Amino acid sequence: MSSGEDDMRRMMLSIALVAAMLVGWTEPAGAEPQTVKMATIAVHDSPWHKALLRFKDVVETESEGRYAVDVYTDGQLGDIAQLLSAMQLGTVEFSYFGLSSISFVRGGEAMSVTYVPYLFKNAEQAERIINSAPEFQQIFDDVAESAGVRVFGAWGQRSPRALQTTRGPIVKPEDVAGLRLRIPAIPVLKATFEELGAQITPMGMLEIYNALSRGTIDGQDNGFDLSIPPKFHEAAKYWSATDHVQELVGFFVSERFWSDLSEEDQALFAKASKEAGAVTTELTRKLHDEAIGILEAAGVTYVVPDREAFRQALAGIEDQFDGELWDEGFADRIRKLQEGP
Repeated sequence: MSSGEDDMRRMMLSIALVAAMLVGWTEPAGAEPQTVKMATIAVHDSPWHKALLRFKDVVETESEGRYAVDVYTDGQLGDIAQLLSAMQLGTVEFSYFGLSSISFVRGGEAMSVTYVPYLFKNAEQAERIINSAPEFQQIFDDVAESAGVRVFGAWGQRSPRALQTTRGPIVKPEDVAGLRLRIPAIPVLKATFEELGAQITPMGMLEIYNALSRGTIDGQDNGFDLSIPPKFHEAAKYWSATDHVQELVGFFVSERFWSDLSEEDQALFAKASKEAGAVTTELTRKLHDEAIGILEAAGVTYVVPDREAFRQALAGIEDQFDGELWDEGFADRIRKLQEGP
């Protein structure tokens, strides 16, 4: 064999060896899945927890084992503010909690429009509009760019916000005056209850039970979904179904993580969020059907206040934020999207 033929043979063998190594590198047998964290403040076995188990199942099954999802409940990885910070840093990939909490971060202030009392007719309308209206999609893009946290799904209809108190019942707006209420640090909600004469006491969700038990606060506003699983009714014996805000749960993701995903994987996670949100909606409705019985069995007085009186007392409360927290006329445009049969 000539020297030239020998050199050619060695070169061809080298090429074949490199090709075999590349195939082995790109498709390793038994590769370990990429593990991602999904966290929530909701308690174990709650509707939100079960929704996240569905999210986990969809992602792990449809990615064919490329991803593994570790679910953390009960605020194990922190409260809402801590989870937002963790996603900004990229130490937590995903979280699931009240959608409008995105208003806490830079660029998300406009999302607080969803806390305008009696803005949405029902949770179905809220879910439809928030997932389709371009203005909401723009908010999600703005937050991702400015704060490093993206909303990639607004799925899961929550129980309407109501007043749960140690003093009551609350049947008319005047009954709120003087109550020390735990209200989230959201300007619209704060203005709503200050207008009704309440004393506002902000605190994290994980502090509410002890505060009710010790008398530090007289009540809090949340729906059945976040109030019954942690058993706030053991301390607060009045439930007044004001239903003043219709709210959704949101799927949040670290933008650092999201921006590195392929379009196919982004679509996979988005699909999983919608399917998981449907679990939240189904179980929350079931909880709603059972909730009054649960409360009454615990000695709680359940009342439906004069909601029309509350609407009238709070009419125009959003005007002070129009053109400041959100674009001028945003709340009115949301109302018009719900007109018709």
